[in-house]
Amino acid sequence: MKNNPLVYFLPYAQPKMNIAKLLLSISLIFILNSTFAQNQKVQKLILQGIEFHDYGEYKKAIETYKKALKIDENSSLANYEIALSYIAANDYENSISHSRKVIELNEDHLMEAYVLWGNALDMDGKPQKAIKVYEIAMQEFDNHLLNYNYAVTCMNVDEINKAYDALLAGISIFPSHGSSHLLLSQIMAMKESRIQAIIPLYFFLLLEPNSNRSVKEYQKLREFLSQGISKSSSNDFDINIAISEGGDSDFDAAELMVSLSAVSGSLEGNEEKSELELFSEQNELIFKILGELKEENTGLWWDFYVTFFSDLANSGLTKPFSYYISQSSSPEVEDWLNNHEEEFKKFMDWVNN
Repeated sequence: MKNNPLVYFLPYAQPKMNIAKLLLSISLIFILNSTFAQNQKVQKLILQGIEFHDYGEYKKAIETYKKALKIDENSSLANYEIALSYIAANDYENSISHSRKVIELNEDHLMEAYVLWGNALDMDGKPQKAIKVYEIAMQEFDNHLLNYNYAVTCMNVDEINKAYDALLAGISIFPSHGSSHLLLSQIMAMKESRIQAIIPLYFFLLLEPNSNRSVKEYQKLREFLSQGISKSSSNDFDINIAISEGGDSDFDAAELMVSLSAVSGSLEGNEEKSELELFSEQNELIFKILGELKEENTGLWWDFYVTFFSDLANSGLTKPFSYYISQSSSPEVEDWLNNHEEEFKKFMDWVNN
């Protein structure tokens, strides 16, 4: 046994294998540490770039993102962020280039990259190309922002029906996007359908009762509600009803009732009521009329809008709603909300549930 060569050589063979494994482990650790350090550096540069962008320093942001891309040219986030800064700096060509790079990488921020690509084309005076990009993206993603941006571009080239369909689909996906309701209201105003211009405007003001945009849009709502009414004498009013050809004919029946609701504020017994009290009563009448017209009608207008406001009225919450959406109009609103906390809380609980 002492002369068996295997006995002498086996103990020396095992250490050689351990050394090989050790070298491999050290190599892997080095690679992992290097990759981790590289990723950390890229992330740090991206965060710096975002900070520059947020302060409106787009050139500095772009230079910072370029440093990150030198380290990792395939970073989806760095490509997306630099595309954002390029479009903010009105460099549409480079914004498109990096947006397409994000899409080619097929990792993160895909939908957002399509939106950027479409926006850049539209802002660069190529709306038809932008529409094609949005349509490709809409086949892959159900996202309200895609639908909204598509609708805006379609409106700019007078493709109103495409814009209309896209907005209805987008609102179905995400009803809390205020701009979609606002744009839909504008489309229905263009179609001269007053009732259908009013309804999404109500919802926009529910979402944005006191934003920079709400002052103008609230005034527009009040103008819609009084449209077609003129006083011919101290006690007589002329009512002119325009029946639209571009809206839903099932809403035409509400046109006359909306005008009559505006007249009711001038009738005997209402002289002592404030403007906001009369506004609330007018809204109550409109919501209940629409609820009665619903019957067997279906679709987003009836299943979402009409059902929402009809249920609101039937729950006795039209008054807090009316004051809530009037926040941009009068100091009386704040007083009412403060003095009717329980009623206002009931309204907010209803909306949030």
